[in-house]
Amino acid sequence: MKKPLSRRAFIGGGAAVAITLPFLDAMVPTGRRARAQADRPTRVVYIYVPHGIIRTNFTPTSAGPDYTMPSQLASLAPHRDKFSVLTGLSNHPGSGRYTYADGTTENDGPGDHARDTGTFLTAARIRKTDGSDHRAAISVDQVAANYLAPHTALPSLVLATKSGSYGGDSGYAPIYRSNVSWANATQPMAKDSNASSVFNTLFAGFDPGEGEAARARRLAQETSILDSCLDDLASLRVQLGAADNVKLDGYLEGIRRVESSIMELPGGPECNPGASPAGGLNFQENTVAMLDLMKLAFQCDRTRVASLMIESNGYGFIGVGDGHHQISHLENLTPHQAGIETINKWGIDRFAEFLTALDIEEDEDGTILDNSLVMYGGGLDATGHAGGNAMGDLTPRQSGGVHRHTNLPILLAGTGRGTVRTGEHFVVDGDPIANMYLSMLESVGVPDETFGLEGTETLAAIRR
Repeated sequence: MKKPLSRRAFIGGGAAVAITLPFLDAMVPTGRRARAQADRPTRVVYIYVPHGIIRTNFTPTSAGPDYTMPSQLASLAPHRDKFSVLTGLSNHPGSGRYTYADGTTENDGPGDHARDTGTFLTAARIRKTDGSDHRAAISVDQVAANYLAPHTALPSLVLATKSGSYGGDSGYAPIYRSNVSWANATQPMAKDSNASSVFNTLFAGFDPGEGEAARARRLAQETSILDSCLDDLASLRVQLGAADNVKLDGYLEGIRRVESSIMELPGGPECNPGASPAGGLNFQENTVAMLDLMKLAFQCDRTRVASLMIESNGYGFIGVGDGHHQISHLENLTPHQAGIETINKWGIDRFAEFLTALDIEEDEDGTILDNSLVMYGGGLDATGHAGGNAMGDLTPRQSGGVHRHTNLPILLAGTGRGTVRTGEHFVVDGDPIANMYLSMLESVGVPDETFGLEGTETLAAIRR
């Protein structure tokens, strides 16, 4: 039997350059089907909000496409056909008590806010420690980023609206509360909360005043990294079948497009990012700037993966005087419910504006929104109920010191270039959010069949 080509294979290898190969059929043992990233850009976005969402005026009262729009989602009405409400998803690895597939049970007690953040995009158990021996898992955005890295200048954007540490929680180190994006089990991704810094990362070297002659001289000096790998490419092609050679051609063309986009951007008329955001932005301004920068990054195809943590030191600007975490347990039920719902609606309104921005940008076969999957939500139900029927009584209750990681408040916009259904209220029966993540990964071509502790298939409810 012919030995499969290593998935870590590369071409080049000289002193100058080595290029990792794409996922090819020749890397798959006989009998397994390879799925590869389509050549056309598809994007995935993960927007996280902390401390839960009260579902009373968030969750529609009926399933399907003909639901009545809840008051919390009113600003999303213009996008009704391009987003969905998902009710009943769970993230059990975030719970205090967790039973593994082998029957082993782990009870870590309090710390739901740390587990919310640490497990939301990883769908994995995090080690309870307040020391440096922390342990989580790779997050879904970074799985996508690793797969799509050859296609863009930046593998991903990891953004936040608040810098630094967000503090510990009930024996969990601050590193968990402060990060949703993880490169691996021990290393969170560095998040950038400075809009000007993000702009510079995306568009370093952009000079709107560069003349045509200067640009021509600069571009004339550029060469392709592929030029140093021609001999290795010729040898590799002999080992590949016809289908793999087609894939390789597409992959190499993708590298040339990335090179071209990097060279063309500074003077290119189709992607003028404009001026860098100003410094010293307040929370409201910074949130809008981060969303704008994600749109610009997709418009210019600088990256196809982004995550954003929306976190604030306070919401006094919309009349909520108490701290967000402080009121999330609804100890003073009526005013705290009003405060949480005011915060939730402010965030959802910004999400609606982001969808509008994506939907007015023309893209191949539709708009950027059509060719993306944009998730908005968090890993806690702040309604105060102990799980149960996702469509049952949604009257808010005091939750004491516990939050639940079931019946998660999740919105999903876009169709991922036609890979998922949209425009409905989908009600599922405790399906793991990791299955939805597998659907998002599939939309960009990632061939993985499992994710986290519980993701074993794409989410049936939204599957086309």
